[in-house]
Amino acid sequence: MFKIHNPPEVLPLVGPLSWGLEFSKVRRFVYVSGQVGADVDGRVGDGLLEQAQLAFDNVSAVLRSAGLTPQHVVRTGLYFTRHVEMTPKLQADFNAIRTDFMGEHRPTSTFLFVHALADPRWLFEIDAIAVEFEPNSP
Repeated sequence: MFKIHNPPEVLPLVGPLSWGLEFSKVRRFVYVSGQVGADVDGRVGDGLLEQAQLAFDNVSAVLRSAGLTPQHVVRTGLYFTRHVEMTPKLQADFNAIRTDFMGEHRPTSTFLFVHALADPRWLFEIDAIAVEFEPNSP
């Protein structure tokens, strides 16, 4: 399906991700717009971890609607607001939610702090790119 590129000449991995993915024989791409920590009724999660869980659940729902799973994700963009104080414990807890979502799969990823999101209650947003490969692709 894809080849992982984590060359020894760059910084060691800093989270559950890959530095590069190479793939061929793609059937289709699915681009997932930014998903936030709010449920279908608009209720915003309490704190970063609940919002992150809701946002990853929302990404899963979009992927399912396209007949895909988190294992098809090749890139994520992770956006945190300035209101998040990313302590080592909070990052470990966040990475646990992320790993529960991805399993052993490690897409490429960008982790950014931004000034604000569209709603001041939102602390986190994720977007994603997923790929469905041709059957029997290496």
